[in-house]
Order: sequence, then structure tokens, then C-alpha cells
Amino acid sequence: MFKVCVDIGGTFTDSVLIDNEGKISEYKVPTTPYDFSEGVMNTLREAAEAYKQPFQQFVGKIELIVHGTTVATNALVTRNVAKTAMITTKGFRDIIEMRRALKIETHSMYEAFIPPYQPIVPRYLRLTVDEETLYTGEIAKPLDEDELKSVIGKLRKEKIEAVAICFINSYTNPENERKAAQICERELKDVFITYSSDILPKMGEYERESTCVISACVGPIVSKYMTSFEKKLRGAGFKGQLLIMQANQFTQSVSAIMRKPVYLIGSGPAAAPPGGAYLGKFISEPNMITADMGGTTLDAALIKNGEVILKAGRWLKDDKVGIKVADVSSIGAGGGSIAWFDSLGLLRVGPQSAGADPGPACYNKGGKEPTVYDSEKLKAGNIIPGPAFIEVPTTTTVIPQNYHCRVDDYNNYIITRRA
Repeated sequence: MFKVCVDIGGTFTDSVLIDNEGKISEYKVPTTPYDFSEGVMNTLREAAEAYKQPFQQFVGKIELIVHGTTVATNALVTRNVAKTAMITTKGFRDIIEMRRALKIETHSMYEAFIPPYQPIVPRYLRLTVDEETLYTGEIAKPLDEDELKSVIGKLRKEKIEAVAICFINSYTNPENERKAAQICERELKDVFITYSSDILPKMGEYERESTCVISACVGPIVSKYMTSFEKKLRGAGFKGQLLIMQANQFTQSVSAIMRKPVYLIGSGPAAAPPGGAYLGKFISEPNMITADMGGTTLDAALIKNGEVILKAGRWLKDDKVGIKVADVSSIGAGGGSIAWFDSLGLLRVGPQSAGADPGPACYNKGGKEPTVYDSEKLKAGNIIPGPAFIEVPTTTTVIPQNYHCRVDDYNNYIITRRA
């Protein structure tokens, strides 16, 4: 029997397998953005070949798969999300756009003229209904169901894929929100419905609304992926348990994740801290720093007194996720990090990544984005097509587009125009 841990990153998909004898083996393949589950299946195929077993027979012997994925994170960062609407209390539809006057984070800190934040749900899709819940939990106004049905009619015309229901003070009493969710589920078939008191039942209207909207907008994507992934596994003969890594370092069932997909934001990097803490127990090191270098980011976390530190909320670009997550700090310094110029023309690196398909320019698969190379890792004979950057301890070497760089026997960089 086997146990498998799988992580889908922006560039590579990795599997670690443990057999009955305790032998650990690793398998790495390029991530498949067109269908993330295919990358996972490819790692299992490689494992089956390594153990010289037919694929279905091998998969049938897997008793547990723990899966971390960046599917939700990547969808949110790229804004490749479902068309989402928000239903909120009358008079409060702009809370998510004002977001307590917080400054946008993707522009240079020195820029005086910063454009306004663009929320996931545009204003015309933020609709209101008459209802009121007091801070004490008392229902001052029951939900106006007729008005809600009118709102649902508008959303149906807009062909909405997901709805986030966010009523004021619903964390003290979710009655109105639950009733609204039940009506929406009945009236809007095949639309992902979620409500804030179910996702984050705590004080703080902006954080609760933002978290709920994020959960809604990635919901259809996560549901589609999880359904497809589990179907492929079962079709290949998998009869074991499938658990999904959450951002809070714990695992959850597929059905639970599909109900609260926001817990997948940061799923992959959250696996390293508990792994580091577990290792620390064996080497008597309760205080550690874990570092996880991927193709997209470098993720670091602090282990204190043998425990993973959790924090209440994190920013993902300009959107706030209010749930408790493992305190992982990420910088755009992965193997595929892209160099770019910010709004003031200053050179920046990451967090954007060239990914796996088409990948950086050096893959020669159509990618044109310049990535960064570590000079200490280059060897004689390496050829790097531009555009690219080579980081040297004392400087940065730029390889322009239509040029390539060859490393000679003395570690000199010979840059010539491509024919």
C-alpha cells in the first residue's frame, strides 16, 4: 500500500510517495494549466513505472492522497474567476470597494497618483435587499423575500456563476443570510451560493465580505477541478481517502472544501510549516525557519516552540482573506519569476511567474517573458536566450530580446545576437 502527497505549483507538480517499507520517492512533472489534474496523474504514472506496476493496479494500492494546490490562489491572483454577484444589506454595497480606505498594493510606494481599487464584484453586480440585523443579534427587519426574488431575476439575466450573500451583523445572527441563501439555491440552479456568516462568522464587515466574495468567485473553479480530479482518480482505480490541504495547515475532505473554497487560498505553501515542525521534533529543534522554493515564489515560515504560527488573515495582492492561515511570507523569487517594470519604471521581480506553459523564454515554447537566473547555478556550456536577467553577487546582467548568452569555460558570459 502507498501514501501520496501531491502539490500543484505554478510551474511544477510534485508527488512524494511512501510505501509499506517506509521508502520515500519523489516525482516531478511540469504543471498542466489546461487541466491541473492531468499533472497529478502524470506523477502517479511515473511512480507506477518506477515500481514496475500497471497504472490502475498501482493506483488501486494507494490508501491515502493528501493534495495541496494553487488552483484557487492562481485564479484569484490572475482574476480568472467566475462572474460573481454580491447581495448585501440596503445602504452597504460599497463597503467592499471602500475597504476601510486601505491603499492599493500593486503600485510603487513612491507613486503619488494611485488608481482606485477594482473590486472583484463590480458595482452593478452588488445588489441590495431590505433587511436588518442589530449588533445584538436581534432581527430588526426580516428579509424582504419579494425584493430578493426581484434581485434574483436581475442576476439570472446577467448569467451569474456565483453569488456571495453578505448582510450587516450577520455574524451575530445568520437567520436572514441563511434564508436568503436557501432562496437563492432554490431559484438559481447551477450557481455557486455562499454566505458570509458560514465562511467567516466574526466582526469586521470588510474582511467578512471580502472573504465571502473570494470564496464565491473561486467556488465554481474549485468545484469543477475537484470533481474532475476525484472522478479521474476513482476511474483509475483509487479506492482510498482523498484529503485536501487547507491554508490553515489542516486537511479537509473534498466536499467540505467545495463548500468553503476560500480555505484553498495558500493551500500549497501551508504544507511546509507543519512538515518542518514535525521534523523539528525528531532533531530536537523546536524553533526553525522553513523555506519552500518553487518556480513562482519563495515561501518562508517561522516555527516557534514546535508550533506553526497562525495569523488572522492575509493579503493576496489587493484582496483580503480574513480566515486564519499559516503565517507564511512569500516573495516573488522563484525559479520562474518574471522581471518587469512598475508604474514608475522601476525594475521589479515577481510575484508573476512564467509558469509551466509556455514557460519562460528559455523553454523555447513561445514564452517571451524575461526570467531571472542565479549566476552560481550556471555551468560552462549553458545557453540562455533573451530576454533574461542573470543575478551576480555584485551586479545584474541583462540579456536583451533577440540575443542569447553562452557561459564559456571560464564562466564568462558571451552575449551575441541570435541569427
